[in-house]
Amino acid sequence: MLRESNPSLLRRRWEPSGRESELQRELQRRSELKNISTLETFSSQSLEFLTLAGKQKKEDWLSRNDAEYQRLIRSPLLALAESVSYELTSEARGYHFPVRGIGRIKKPANKVEQGGAHFKDWVSFIATRPSKNRFEKNPLLFFGLLPNEPQWNGVVVAGGLYMTSSLQARRVRQAIADDSGPFRELFRDGAFKRHFKHEFDSRMKAQRCPRGFDAAHPEIEWIKLKAFFVCKKLTMKEFSSPNLAQNLAGDFRQLLRLNELLQKAVNGSW
Repeated sequence: MLRESNPSLLRRRWEPSGRESELQRELQRRSELKNISTLETFSSQSLEFLTLAGKQKKEDWLSRNDAEYQRLIRSPLLALAESVSYELTSEARGYHFPVRGIGRIKKPANKVEQGGAHFKDWVSFIATRPSKNRFEKNPLLFFGLLPNEPQWNGVVVAGGLYMTSSLQARRVRQAIADDSGPFRELFRDGAFKRHFKHEFDSRMKAQRCPRGFDAAHPEIEWIKLKAFFVCKKLTMKEFSSPNLAQNLAGDFRQLLRLNELLQKAVNGSW
């Protein structure tokens, strides 16, 4: 007569091993990401929705338009962030790709001016290495829907040092003054130029030569910069493409090269 088998023993025997379980999760995640990239895409309506949101002064507006918000903003942004994060897992070591709260447009109560709008008219996601100093930010990777920002007025991909401390700015300037070659070489590189045609963005620049530097230095225009980043605007075709995640991952790969140079400069290891 056969004895009744131990249920817990059977479960252990037929449950996948750690390695098999990990493989199954990996295959499931790849399947999910494939579905995400084909189902969740942005459109011109996404930018129109943000513009409209930025004008709303009634707090219940978002709850009444939640379906549109999820379809046009949060779902495609979350899908994009998760897909790019997965794609760059092995290359962006130490970078944090936050997804909690991503796409949130409701302003905190203390940020709503009297009689003002309750919602932001922009969204973004940022990946960076966590900083040990709360007064300094590390080089970042940036994707933003900024349809109402005068200096951008569209969808932006950017990377580098945007908010620099005085110490960070001085160290990057010193690195440029000592040897700008690594930056010049990167900006001339074919792979980099296919993604970013321009060098450091010049919108944030000091009018005068920073103290301690030579005003006649051949790289004085870079030395005068207050922020060290590159950026580009996406066309509507690029923004609404089902290949946006793949293309953005390619952009971020090149920006990682810039960020490594900037990190070396900031760390004083130039």
